[in-house]
Amino acid sequence: MSSRFSLQKPYVVASLPRPIDPANGSYVVGEVYGGVPGSKKRKRSELAVGIDGEGVNLYDVSTMKLITSYALPPQSLFTCAPTSLRTRASKSVVERRTYVSTTGPYPQITLFVELVEGSGPTRSTSVTCKVESSHQPIIYMGAITSTWSSAAAENTSDLLVVKKDGEIQCYDGETLHEKWTSPPSALRREFSTPRGEFNVEFAHLTNAHTASQGILKGRQDVFALFPQEITQEGFNPEILVIVTKPKDSTDRILHIVSLPRRSVVKQNGFKHSVDSLLAVEILSSATTKTPTGNPTSFGIQVSAGILQILENEVLTTFDLSNTLPKVNSTLFCIGAQSFLRLSSTSIMVSSDRSVNVYNPKYQSKLATVELELGPNGDSLKRKRDAFEATGENVTSCCKFVTYFQKIGVAVAVSDNNLVAIQVEGQHDSRGKLRAAGLLIDSIGRSVRDHERPGRGGGDSKKTLSHECSTLDAYLPGSMGGTKWEKQKAGAETLFSEKNVVEFDALMISHLQGRTPMGNGSHRYAGKDKRFQAWESSPDADRRWVLFALSKIFTVSRTEADEYSLYISFYPPNTFMWLATNGYMTVTNIESALRSNGTSILSIAAGQLVNAIIEMDPDMDLLLAVLAKNYLGAAELLHAIRKLMASLGLLGENPSTKQGLLTNGGSLETVEDIEEQLTKLEAEAEQDLELAEYQLGTGSGIRADALSLALSKLYKCPNAAIIHGLQTTFTSQEIVGLVYLLRFELSRGSWITRYLEPDQMEVVDADAEVPDNAIILISSLLNNCVDAVGAGGWLTGEARLVDGDPFEAEDLISSLKLEVSAALEGIEETVYLKGLTSEMIRYGDGVQAALPKPASETQTEKRSKPIILPAMDQDIRTLPLGLKAEKQISRLKVAAGGAVHKRTRRDIGHLKSQKVGKYSRERIII
Repeated sequence: MSSRFSLQKPYVVASLPRPIDPANGSYVVGEVYGGVPGSKKRKRSELAVGIDGEGVNLYDVSTMKLITSYALPPQSLFTCAPTSLRTRASKSVVERRTYVSTTGPYPQITLFVELVEGSGPTRSTSVTCKVESSHQPIIYMGAITSTWSSAAAENTSDLLVVKKDGEIQCYDGETLHEKWTSPPSALRREFSTPRGEFNVEFAHLTNAHTASQGILKGRQDVFALFPQEITQEGFNPEILVIVTKPKDSTDRILHIVSLPRRSVVKQNGFKHSVDSLLAVEILSSATTKTPTGNPTSFGIQVSAGILQILENEVLTTFDLSNTLPKVNSTLFCIGAQSFLRLSSTSIMVSSDRSVNVYNPKYQSKLATVELELGPNGDSLKRKRDAFEATGENVTSCCKFVTYFQKIGVAVAVSDNNLVAIQVEGQHDSRGKLRAAGLLIDSIGRSVRDHERPGRGGGDSKKTLSHECSTLDAYLPGSMGGTKWEKQKAGAETLFSEKNVVEFDALMISHLQGRTPMGNGSHRYAGKDKRFQAWESSPDADRRWVLFALSKIFTVSRTEADEYSLYISFYPPNTFMWLATNGYMTVTNIESALRSNGTSILSIAAGQLVNAIIEMDPDMDLLLAVLAKNYLGAAELLHAIRKLMASLGLLGENPSTKQGLLTNGGSLETVEDIEEQLTKLEAEAEQDLELAEYQLGTGSGIRADALSLALSKLYKCPNAAIIHGLQTTFTSQEIVGLVYLLRFELSRGSWITRYLEPDQMEVVDADAEVPDNAIILISSLLNNCVDAVGAGGWLTGEARLVDGDPFEAEDLISSLKLEVSAALEGIEETVYLKGLTSEMIRYGDGVQAALPKPASETQTEKRSKPIILPAMDQDIRTLPLGLKAEKQISRLKVAAGGAVHKRTRRDIGHLKSQKVGKYSRERIII
């Protein structure tokens, strides 16, 4: 069984310029957000790439184009990823701001501004400020709402920076003037014991409402520190999530702090501390592993309350939604360099040679792809060979940047290339891509089979092979001992020899040979016993199903450049098995033909029905296909048209019979009269053969198939039925279908009155019409009327069965009368139901209270009359509350399960208990 999760081959979005110092230079990549002033910022499919000694380049991932670039001095080195904002101030004004943090002669922050007004030229400016206070490098930059209280600055943004020692600063978003600074000691105030120096390893900016749904879900008490209630559209301040690591400890500390409010900042000036909302310790789970030298990677999902840390090839997932952090899973990833969270059940991990997707819950590998970059970039193996030839050492690194869920693309930096990987998964009910790993995707994909061998000795890891011969039966099509090509070689030989009997037996052994699981039964319990001999468990191998369909059906191209489907090879048992088990569908046939190498886009409607009728004119196979397989509205209408034509329900085409004898014009010769008489005799013989065919033994099968096709057509959407009628049926044939539905309406007694004895002669007493047939008939009648359309009825294009275009008015009048009669009958039925509902309910209660012998069958129980004790005339009223008296059983079950006969005393005691507190007893003397 193929996995529902897959990775496409990586491709190069852009080749990045190499840093001036290739040995020490690096790349830093930041995300780009956009929106309008005052609204929520949304993530764009763009990236800002910082290159040491070069500058900043902005790329569009979806179009694989360079948007813009900004140059920096050659001595500039980036300290963290840049951040970029694209704001649409109006319909014609677009502003882009990009902030970068660099070190060189001194640490500084640079702002690049681009302003585009309509079709005019782009105006570019830049602002630079020197970073004061602490000289530690900046590790995080983010845009926040302006902290000034003026109304004019409500829709502007400021720049928030976090330094390695824990100092937090805020700069004006336009001038880069420092607004306030929070000292590193503000992060240590939450602890009662003194803390030493620490380093900030990770920082993330979010808002209070999102945190309340995830990481602060179990700590709602912290929101009491805010002056207003937190809402998504109202008061929703920014909060900062920071992960620090003390220098004298291996554990980490998670800090959640709120930023200074506007009024407080304005009063206190530049110096102000952030408010600590929460500070908890996070235990390290990778201390037992040997250090690999790769930097620690972090990832957080605030709305889900998930924090993930990749350290020393160990990926640990923490649940932060509770009061204390809890370890959800620990995954050992060999050679892991970075990771990217796709969903709660799928994590993408990169190594120097490949990219893997893991399911941390089930400890399984869902998908893998090699880092072959295709024609736009050299593969890693080719680069390794080139460096080995020159004697140099090369270490490749693939570092993930971000994941664009809307387009299903994960982006990473590999060597000097910006690489994208397309992720393919399932789509949810809204049509969005869900990169989620299911349990079925994890079976047989454990990561424990891929663990690294022990470092202590030179022996390789021993793999355990578990032989399981029955797992193939439970997971058909997913695994097997022999190759598929070897399995189908025998069937291919029999097909090439046109050996129908042996091919049929071989296919049935493959299709029916599977044993269902012991905890359930897959047998069919339907009423129709004609096809039960071919029914089996539905867990058949799909490969054999498609193989059989590809051999049975063949497609040929007609002169009109259209595909025609026909049956070229007919194994009867295999065909009947496929039909009765629901595999004879148009979709399966298309898949089978494509797997066989036939280039076909789609099979036209009606091709399957025509092929089956051409193979079996008696239409037994058509009944089997209609009974158990899914067919669309167009395919069902083609089947209905063929069945009605075989039963003579479509009438005669008026164009085929013109007047052979005329009363005017030129005199006809004797030869012409004899020729016309010969034609009339031939037509009479054809009519006689048609009558014998319609009244023969196969008429019942065709009638059953027609009823089944109509009932299945009713389940299709009305729009599909109307469109199919307009494209498949002519106006005269639609009227023929209307006559058929009118006949069923009359045969089911829907237009007859109960009190009119003359109408009882018309009613078919042998017809078993279900109560809900009126819904089917009325719905299909409406579809037929809509298919002809008002224009068709008014212009007389709806020719009747006998070819007379002038009887449309009479037909519409008859339909109105019959519909009115049916509605009156339904109203009378509802009225009678209201009168007899209490009696019916009481009768059902009495029948349910009667003892039911185990020897009687269900049919005997229904046919056996209910015997009630005789009552006097004056007490023949329904009991109060309509409660039926339950009969007392003559047997009772004692302790231990023993069955004993009740004594008269027990029966009398139970009868006395059934008398209510307030009852009326009649004493006859």
